[in-house]
Amino acid sequence: MPRTLPSRLRAFALQVLALWGICFSGGSELFAQDGFEFGPIPTREMFPLYMISLSYQPADPTPLGSGRWRISLDHMQANTFEFSDVFQDQTPRDAQGRMKVTRAYVETHAREYAYLPLVFLFDEETAQTSLLVRRGLTERTDLWMELTFTSLGGGYLDGPIEAFHKIGFEQYGRDRVLQNQITLVVMERGKLRFYSDQFVRGKPQDPMLGLVHCLLQGDGLTLSLALSLKPPLTTVYDVYKSGWDHSVSLTGKWAPSHDHLFYFGSGYVRRPRGNEAFREFPEGNFRDGLGAHFTWEYRRGSRIRPFVQFYWQSGYLHPQPMQKLDRPSLQHDLGLHWYFSRRTVLTFRYLNNVTHNENTADMGIGLSLTHAF
Repeated sequence: MPRTLPSRLRAFALQVLALWGICFSGGSELFAQDGFEFGPIPTREMFPLYMISLSYQPADPTPLGSGRWRISLDHMQANTFEFSDVFQDQTPRDAQGRMKVTRAYVETHAREYAYLPLVFLFDEETAQTSLLVRRGLTERTDLWMELTFTSLGGGYLDGPIEAFHKIGFEQYGRDRVLQNQITLVVMERGKLRFYSDQFVRGKPQDPMLGLVHCLLQGDGLTLSLALSLKPPLTTVYDVYKSGWDHSVSLTGKWAPSHDHLFYFGSGYVRRPRGNEAFREFPEGNFRDGLGAHFTWEYRRGSRIRPFVQFYWQSGYLHPQPMQKLDRPSLQHDLGLHWYFSRRTVLTFRYLNNVTHNENTADMGIGLSLTHAF
């Protein structure tokens, strides 16, 4: 006899419960073996100035194996509201008492800032979507390529961030700025060098090319050399084009036990001169940089694996009055991996700054999907 509707519903419910048990059971047959490791989180700095050239980025030290592939689609939405210290005293306001910096204001009042070599104000949200393809060239060497598309706008995170700061984590000016607007200003000794309040949708960035070669692997420890190159094929904000930026880093993995996995690494970033606008950026161009990362991943669960990653980098510009762009920064990337299978993972993460030197994005929310085959 055909089953009645209630019996079908019961059968469906049992199937759902069985699937739920498979997904979240630590000892299911499907996940009897450890899942594929996907490496450290590809944290990148989302501060507007770091969009122009290469910044340090963690690399997975584990080779895929000859002929194997890994594809990742990553999206990060980051909010930035940072400005030179001078704006704490010289802040234009609208009728509601909120900060509003327009091109007309800057052009009229720029001479009031002539005693300072550099003045900046960045209020925007940056969305970056990246496709990362990695292939095992040999058993110890991988090649990879990354394509990134960037959107700039007012976004939607200003309200939640302002509400969060009311709890007690105050950031000067957060409750005085117009929400969900985009304003980018750079002044040099009283002259306007750059201004933009235009929305950007899906603009291609310079591609990234890289190589990872395993130097040491055994007894739970993996150590690799990572090289990357960013050819100057596009402009940022339709103005700045970097040089042939490149980096070299040492990246590693240590698994002292089944439940704990650590990633670590450090590297050097060289930023050669780019186009004329890049070379003439105020106060001596951008400096070469150093970066480092340290990651802890908890692997006791077979499907859900939380992690925290710390991301450090050196300052970007030379020391100047009334700003902190020469100082280093430390950020955390906090989130979890959700394994759909041994070779497919969905990752959610929350990026935030630990130091408060007005030289990092305020916060970011990221989502990525990775598959290895």
